[in-house]
Amino acid sequence: MHSFTRRRRRHKTAINQNAKNYLHALVFFYIALGSINMLQGVYIKELKIGEDFLGLLISTKTLAIALAAFPCAIIVNKIGKKRSIVTSMFLVTICIILQGVFTNKWLILIFSVLQGASNALLAVTEAPFLMENSKNELRIKLFSFAYAVNNFSVMIGYYMFGSITEALTKKMNIVSAYRISIITSGFVGLISVIFALMIKENTEKVEALRHVGIKESITVFNEKGVKEFLIFNFIIGFGAGLVVPYFNVYLKYKININTNQMGIIMSLSQLGMGFGGLITPILAKKYGKVKTINFCQASSIPFLLMIAAPSCITVVAVAFFMRSALMNMAGPVINNMSMEIVKSEQRPLLSSLMNLSSNLSRAISAAIAGVIMKELGDIGYEIPYYITTVLYIIAIVYFHNNFKNYDKKTYKGKFLEV
Repeated sequence: MHSFTRRRRRHKTAINQNAKNYLHALVFFYIALGSINMLQGVYIKELKIGEDFLGLLISTKTLAIALAAFPCAIIVNKIGKKRSIVTSMFLVTICIILQGVFTNKWLILIFSVLQGASNALLAVTEAPFLMENSKNELRIKLFSFAYAVNNFSVMIGYYMFGSITEALTKKMNIVSAYRISIITSGFVGLISVIFALMIKENTEKVEALRHVGIKESITVFNEKGVKEFLIFNFIIGFGAGLVVPYFNVYLKYKININTNQMGIIMSLSQLGMGFGGLITPILAKKYGKVKTINFCQASSIPFLLMIAAPSCITVVAVAFFMRSALMNMAGPVINNMSMEIVKSEQRPLLSSLMNLSSNLSRAISAAIAGVIMKELGDIGYEIPYYITTVLYIIAIVYFHNNFKNYDKKTYKGKFLEV
């Protein structure tokens, strides 16, 4: 009897093979993405291109993710989740390689925008895919695993290619070193496509959703909590866009550290996010989703302010670690909660709208931050952190006021069919 109970428990909590293949693909994909995210800002600066163009590049790439999100939701329903994942991972990594091949700033901009648009397809697909390939008991854990794999892989990308780039700069000029690192990281990312191809598509599900178009999907706005979720996401995204894309530039030119040190610090921040994501399901189960989200995000604010007023590298490194872990560890809960409040056929659209609201606001604020840093000189690197603090506080209060009773109500389980 006990043996049967244990087998049944293992069956309930087992991750299926599709999910495993996806998690394996994420490892190589996010090593490449972490590398380009860390190296790109400094690469642009070393090409003697100013912060204003870097702000343009970041904002247009983010805008591409935002604008591509809605059509991507329709594409996912039409071609299926496996093809969407494979297509996205292939195109993103090819665009990373091409950004290292060319040094013309406009070509880099074009491939960066295409990278963003291609990445939108994966961003829109992930949450519905995880919902479809997990049981109720395991769902939030699978979201957390995907989040942790994402962050641990980015951490590896930061550390690996920070070290490689620093070693290469001792043997060649800095621009060539960055180009080789970016191209190599892209080829590492292509390995993700192999694992994505191993995913088995649910053909019945694809056929069932193929008829779902704009008219059917648009009813998502009628579901309770959707508009409030999107507004919350927009405010958080706007605050993040002011500082997150420029962490590498801030460390390099404000704190005056080398590429290897930058890679280590940014790796530590990802490590914090990864471990935080693994802890989140425990907190959500004990305290509820809303309290977990509020606590994690509010606790990150003091550490954000510590980064803005740096005293030494050690303090900045600790602040980066804590801020990244606390602010982002709520991500799996937010994604899972957003998918719970809508029907199965509405999930790709809501996922796209979540990406649209976040990335559109990030695109706007990233452009603003680039101008602030260029026009205000040294102090311009710090001002965005204080603006972000205010925005985070507004977002946390807004979310609490709108969802404080969420965990007490039964409607949260209304649409949990997959």
